[in-house]
Amino acid sequence: MGRLSRRRPPRDELVARFAPGRSFLDVGAIWSVHGAIAFAARDAGATRVTALDVMAPTPEFTRRQGDVRFVQGDLHDPETVAAAGEHDVVWCSGVLYHAPHPLLTLERLHALPGETLLLATETVRGRGRWATFAPDPGSHPAHAKPFDPRDGYGNWWWAFTPSAVEAMVAASGFDVTERHATRHHLTLVARKIMNADRI
Repeated sequence: MGRLSRRRPPRDELVARFAPGRSFLDVGAIWSVHGAIAFAARDAGATRVTALDVMAPTPEFTRRQGDVRFVQGDLHDPETVAAAGEHDVVWCSGVLYHAPHPLLTLERLHALPGETLLLATETVRGRGRWATFAPDPGSHPAHAKPFDPRDGYGNWWWAFTPSAVEAMVAASGFDVTERHATRHHLTLVARKIMNADRI
């Protein structure tokens, strides 16, 4: 566990590997990172980059925006999915555990990528495929705020074990090809299965 806790998620390496020569969509692009992944994809040589978030672009994002397209909307809204359009690579980080209906979130993500989903999420320690609804503050080092349904996506709706995340991703029509785990974080590389029978 000590080694896991010292490791960092390989986001820079994954962007550098998957962005060049491909179109790239960053879902959840704004909150606390101001489009950092979208800009990293652009700088790595993506052919087209779109940033998507339910919140408005921050001044930090706008200053660097350049040719990065921005779509404001809710991923769960089919009109937002249509506005974002299809991309070869979809990056989605820090979204799944803030979603009241995570399987629907994964279904919407399945509608987006043409080739690859890079999914990063916070996780909790545990064996088996389970999740806790509206977890207690302190269940994860970054989770300190009590659940308040009026806060919508600001809540931690779920705390997932890594195997639960992977099982949900597979059930949603993806083939997981890589797993990168730290003590409280999981990043998956998954390929979209075309015409998959799924929930």
